[in-house]
Amino acid sequence: MTDGIQTTTTRHYSELIDKLPGVMSSSIVFSGDNISEIHILSNTSRAPKQIVRDIQSAIMAQYGVSVDHKLISVAQIPSENEMRMRARLIFEEINVSKNKERTSATVTLSGGDTSFTGTAFAMNDQLEINKMICHATLNAVENFTDKSVHLSVSDAKQFNLGGETAVAVCIAVRSNGKVERLLGGAFVSTDNETAVVKATLDALNRKIAVA
Repeated sequence: MTDGIQTTTTRHYSELIDKLPGVMSSSIVFSGDNISEIHILSNTSRAPKQIVRDIQSAIMAQYGVSVDHKLISVAQIPSENEMRMRARLIFEEINVSKNKERTSATVTLSGGDTSFTGTAFAMNDQLEINKMICHATLNAVENFTDKSVHLSVSDAKQFNLGGETAVAVCIAVRSNGKVERLLGGAFVSTDNETAVVKATLDALNRKIAVA
């Protein structure tokens, strides 16, 4: 393989690989006509084994070339959004307002020196109000992260547990085309509204760092 052809092929391989989910950049090394090394820099949104399989499948589909997984090395660093997702997010306050027809809630969370606020509305029904508070909390969390991670309320319920009143919430998280459901709970120690916020943050404790 001549240097010109090799350079063109290397560029084409890299352009293909760089389009794959999670890949930030790639470098291809040839030995004669064969690929001898593929080096990948990716974020941490996907497991290295998944990225390797995607690379093998993409190259086979595009060029009909089989690449041994042992030739592919993956180095991972968190993306800016993933770093934000790991930052510490703290509950500050909740304000609930009611009129004859509906209730509104505004939840404020803090991350570092910045506050993030979310607001939601609902009918004057306790079940709907719990979901609304959960929704307002998720809106604040989304303002903290970005729009690449989508959060929605599946359910929010109050119940008795061990002689104490507790709140449980179920959150749906969509990221990278996949949906995951998370469960969180909190005892009602002061008021129901605060418990719903804390249960919502508890459900997200694998996605963000909360206090």
